[in-house]
Amino acid sequence: MFEASADSWWRLALDVGSAKLLVWLASVGRDAELTQDAHLYFADRYQRLADVHRAHHRIAKAERLDHKAQEHLKAAGWNGPPYAAAMAMPHPPRVTFTKAVSHMRLKGPDDAA
Repeated sequence: MFEASADSWWRLALDVGSAKLLVWLASVGRDAELTQDAHLYFADRYQRLADVHRAHHRIAKAERLDHKAQEHLKAAGWNGPPYAAAMAMPHPPRVTFTKAVSHMRLKGPDDAA
């Protein structure tokens, strides 16, 4: 059996379908738009669903789902992950070795406790 992904097609399809139903129920009779978080949720689910279809060699379906995911990312205002920046750090100090052993004998009892 094929197990390339932990996401199953059924679960992802149910997630998308139930979310669409909830959005529809919440917007009946109102002029409502999806929030940024809802767009990001749909983008994530469509992208995962596309990955599952791509893993099963259904490329055309995967491309359509990728396109839907990109539309939701654009609607959410996603510009991609933050870019890395070079940060200045001081050079580490040179390695020093310390021999912390005494060679002097103490006179008296040897009872440390």
